[in-house]
Amino acid sequence: NMERTWSLLSNVLKVGSSSMKLLHDPRLMGWMVGDRIAIAPTEKNSAGWGQDFRIESIGEDGTVKLDRAANYEFKATFKVASSDEKVVATMSAEVVNMKRNIVITGDDFSHVDAVDGLEEANPGERTSVSGCLKNNFRSKCTYGLHTAQMLGGVMKIVNTRVEKCGQRGVEGKYCLHFHKLDECPDCLFRNNAIESSQQRGIIVHGTHLTTVENNVLYNVRGANVYTEDGNEMHNKIKYNVVICPFPFDDETLGGCTIPGTSNLNADTSDNQAAFYSRAHTNDMIGNRAANTFNGMFNQALGMGRGAQNNGKVCEADARLGRFDGNVFHGHKRFGTYTLGNNYPKVTDQNTSTNGHNTNLALCSGFDDDGSTRGAPGSFNNHLDYDNVFVGHYMAGDYQYQGHFSHNNLNLLYWKETKNMEDGCSAHIKNGHYEEGNLALPDQASFIIEDTYLANAVLEANHHCTVGQTGLLCMPQYILHNVKFQASSILSRWLYFNNHVRGDHNYVQNDGGIFSLSPRDAKIVME
Repeated sequence: NMERTWSLLSNVLKVGSSSMKLLHDPRLMGWMVGDRIAIAPTEKNSAGWGQDFRIESIGEDGTVKLDRAANYEFKATFKVASSDEKVVATMSAEVVNMKRNIVITGDDFSHVDAVDGLEEANPGERTSVSGCLKNNFRSKCTYGLHTAQMLGGVMKIVNTRVEKCGQRGVEGKYCLHFHKLDECPDCLFRNNAIESSQQRGIIVHGTHLTTVENNVLYNVRGANVYTEDGNEMHNKIKYNVVICPFPFDDETLGGCTIPGTSNLNADTSDNQAAFYSRAHTNDMIGNRAANTFNGMFNQALGMGRGAQNNGKVCEADARLGRFDGNVFHGHKRFGTYTLGNNYPKVTDQNTSTNGHNTNLALCSGFDDDGSTRGAPGSFNNHLDYDNVFVGHYMAGDYQYQGHFSHNNLNLLYWKETKNMEDGCSAHIKNGHYEEGNLALPDQASFIIEDTYLANAVLEANHHCTVGQTGLLCMPQYILHNVKFQASSILSRWLYFNNHVRGDHNYVQNDGGIFSLSPRDAKIVME
C-alpha cells in the first residue's frame, strides 16, 4: 500500500544519466528497490517519448539509482509566477510507480476476425457487446482481458496492477469499468496502475458518486479516463496521472490513439484524450496528463447517449463540477478543452433521477419573464503548458480563476461566450499568461481582471466571419488591474481580426473595443 503512486522530478534527468531526484522522498512514498517506474515526456505538442526503468537503489538523500541510462531528457521546471511569488507552476516530468503486489493479467493480445450480423450496442456507433462487428473501418478486433461491475452492487479495486486489457472494437470491454450502477458512493478505484490497454483505461458509465483517485495510466490507447453517457454526476476523479509514452506523429505508434472503437472523438487521431467526458457535473481535481493528443476533453454532444438516456439529458446545460488544480502539458491539440455549446444553467438534473433532466424547459437559456438561467462555474488553478490550444469553442458562464498558461501557441482559445450571469464577474481572474497568443471570443463584454501577461498577445475577435460560428463581431474587452510585461522581441501586444481583407472601401463588421475599467481609467486620466 503506497503512500503515493506518483511524484515529479525535482531536477532535470539528462540523456545518459542513470540517477534522479524526486519532489517526494521515495522511501516515505513506499517505493522500493526493484519497483518498475515510468517517466513522462516533456516535449511540446505530443512529440516526446516516455521511458521506463527499475529502481536499482535508493540513497540516504532520496536519490534513485536507475537500472539504465535515460535515452531522452526529462525536464524539471518550477516556475515562480512573476505576478505572485507564492504561485509556483510545477512544470516537471511525472514519475509513476507501476509495481503492485496484486496483478490482474492475462494472455497476450489476440487479433480476432470481425463478423457480420451482430447487434449494435448503440445505434450508429457500429460496435457490439456480442463480439467483433464487421464494418468499413473494422476487419479485426484486438482482445485483452476486461473487468466490470454491472447493473448493481459495489466495486472496489485498490493497489492493483491491471495489464493487457481492453478489447478494441467490442463494446463495454475495458480495464476497469463501473457499468450502470446508479448511485454508488462506495465504488472505488484507487492507487491502481493500468498499462498496455487496447481500449481505454477507467470507465465511469451511468454511475454516480464514485471515487477514482491516485491511479496511474501508462501506454493506454484511446481515452484513458472516460465518462460515457452524459448522465453521470458527482463522481470524484482526482489525483490521477495519465502518460502517453509515444509521439503522436510516429508512423507506427501514432501516440496513444486507437482506431475502430465506438467513439472516434475520444479514442482516435481525431481527438484522443487523456480525460474524456460527456458529463460535466463531476469533479476533476489535481489530475495530470502528458503527451496525449488532448489533455482534458469535455464534449457536450447532445441529449444523452443510449436508449435509457436519449432525450433526457441536457448535456450542454449541465453545471460544471469542481475543476481544480489539473495540469495538462505537451498535447498536440488542447490542454483544458470543452467542445459544444457549453452554457451551464440552473436545471433539475440530479442523481435521484439517474442524472436525467425531468423538466426540459429548464434547459432553456431564459425564464418566461426573459431572465437568464446561467449557473456559473470555474476552472480553478489549472496549469496548461507546451500545448497548441487551451480553451473552448462556444462556452459561457465559465471563469478561469488562477489559470497559469505558459508557452502554448494559444494561451487561451475561445470562439464565443456571453456576459457572466451576474453581469459583472470576470471571465479571467488572477491569471498568469506567458509566451503565446490569447485568441479572444467574438461576443459579449469579456472581462479580464487581476491578471498578468508576459510576452502575451491579445487577438481580438479571432473567429469573426470564420465558417458558420463567427457571429456578432464587435465585442468589448474590459481590462481591470491587468499588468503587461514584454521583451524587445514582442512586436505587438494586441491585434484585430484579419481573416477578411478588402480594399479601403470594404465594409467589415469585425473589430472589438478594448477598455480599461472605470477605476483603471481614472488612474490613467489623473
